[in-house]
Amino acid sequence: MAGGKGERLGLGGVEKPLLVFRSRPLIEHVFAALNKSQIERVVTVTSPRTPCTTRWAREANIQVVRAPGQGYIQDYRWASKRLGLQGPVLIIAADLPLIDHRLIDRIIESRAKAASSALGVYLPYEFCDEANVSPDLAFEVDAKLLVPTGINIVDASHLDQLQEEQMFIIRDESLLYNINRRSDLSRLIRRASPDGERKQK
Repeated sequence: MAGGKGERLGLGGVEKPLLVFRSRPLIEHVFAALNKSQIERVVTVTSPRTPCTTRWAREANIQVVRAPGQGYIQDYRWASKRLGLQGPVLIIAADLPLIDHRLIDRIIESRAKAASSALGVYLPYEFCDEANVSPDLAFEVDAKLLVPTGINIVDASHLDQLQEEQMFIIRDESLLYNINRRSDLSRLIRRASPDGERKQK
């Protein structure tokens, strides 16, 4: 999902998916992980707010669908129908540059074992708190606060129906680094610096 311009970042016209980290756009890091995983087909879903990302994907020979830009959920549903997708589809945001293919495979394998048709990936709120990360959104489930990561698996065959979701709760550092605000970007840069990486080990 690459339809967000990232206005909260104040990037001066640079679209969030194309923000450069370690000499590559954020979205390219996500594609690299997806391409090394079990995923069979990768499609980028852009919007009218991200014309440069649409052009980047086409120039990189990555299949791209330009959704109406009505919102994250509305756009992935629209794109799934437009592509005629059936069965399980993994939805992932383009702003998770530290995501690893092994984690993606682990999520896929968890969905394969689940009794539900849908799976959502969440971080425990206290895990974010320990890392001094202030999430934009949290849900209370069974007296525990959970933070959505921007990764879901849904059954594209039944997008118009309410799908029971199994929650995959994980403590994974890479999922702490989704880029929504300037503070997220600063934290990512500190993490990527040699001193930052030594502190994390």
